[in-house]
Amino acid sequence: MQASDLKQGMWVEHQHEIAEIIAVDPSNNTVIIENQNDHQRSSVSCKEITDQPQLHTGCDRYY
Repeated sequence: MQASDLKQGMWVEHQHEIAEIIAVDPSNNTVIIENQNDHQRSSVSCKEITDQPQLHTGCDRYY
């Protein structure tokens, strides 16, 4: 994905785990994510992020 596709608060998949986007850095095409399981934060390339529409905030049903 690209930084322009991501925003703070989105839920995404990273390395087969669920994470929340904490911050987006469009100039470096990176994001800071917080892992849902262990709450560890890390900075990763947007290319490593997998979009999961079923995880988006406000969605209460699967597609």
